[in-house]
Amino acid sequence: MKPGLCSFALLIFFSFACYSQTEKKEWQEAEEFLKSQTYSITESRDLRLLGKEIRLRFKDSATRLKAAYLWVTRNIRYDCEGLKNKNSRWALDSVLKSRKAVCAGYVNVFRNLCEAAGLECVDVSGYGRSGFENLLVNRDSFATNHTWNAVRIRGEWKLIDITWASGYTSEDCSSFTFHRNDWYFCADPSRFVWDHFPNDSSWQLLSQPVSWQEFYRYPLLYQGMIENNIEDFYPRSVIIERKMGDTVVFHFKSNRPLNRIILSSRKQRQLYRMDIPDRTRDGYRYVYRIDQKGSYDLQIDLLLVENSRVLGSYNIHTFTDIVYWVKAL
Repeated sequence: MKPGLCSFALLIFFSFACYSQTEKKEWQEAEEFLKSQTYSITESRDLRLLGKEIRLRFKDSATRLKAAYLWVTRNIRYDCEGLKNKNSRWALDSVLKSRKAVCAGYVNVFRNLCEAAGLECVDVSGYGRSGFENLLVNRDSFATNHTWNAVRIRGEWKLIDITWASGYTSEDCSSFTFHRNDWYFCADPSRFVWDHFPNDSSWQLLSQPVSWQEFYRYPLLYQGMIENNIEDFYPRSVIIERKMGDTVVFHFKSNRPLNRIILSSRKQRQLYRMDIPDRTRDGYRYVYRIDQKGSYDLQIDLLLVENSRVLGSYNIHTFTDIVYWVKAL
């Protein structure tokens, strides 16, 4: 398989999941099994042995999947140096020896481990929208730049981005930090398609697949969407065209407690505003007046801010981050 040179520059990740008691038990059993695994895994035959042990230990496919997922997210780090030198690792033995990979290497290890554990797993290639450089995408710029997995569990296909679930890089991809992010484990297909567009639309796993024309119009969605459980948002288009003095009404569907909104811009450094959003029946609403002329990014952060015991400081517990492109005439 030809490796995809994908990178991700999402600076802050949160793991958001609400598991049932059965699922919590499955995670716990998978954790306990991995703690008992002591031999070194440095080549493909070691990985196959681990998969066989997972298969023998767990009869249920869901627990097998969790064990495979936990092992990869804990043991493979993103190959920032290889990406920059265009010498990134993706071949199975190379990844296992170095414990470094880009997305193609992650999915290669994960697929092989899943298959050894008796799970049906396939690679899915397409476009992953992950960093500020992907803010404006057009019809002609589509190119395969990312790979993820689909796994069949209890007769149903599930989407997993094992790379993005493992942690995050610094914005310039100079360093990687392990931080498990279960948003991308058995992800909701309707939200997974916000930043993943497969070459084969059937792998969206949606009854009505999203078209490329619809996908590239989405705003850039950062991982604060996870922490605040943003289920929907408006406007849906990345480009906001208005005249000076016009207003834009933003809507965010979420059941999370939020009490601040920050609007800022990388390009227009003087643009900064912190305000209180309006609470609605199913989320939040904010009316923003266009008072900066030109074309620029507009970053929106929703926060929960509580007063600290230290006068004049704040404890910021949650945030979201959506980026639009404003064209103000």
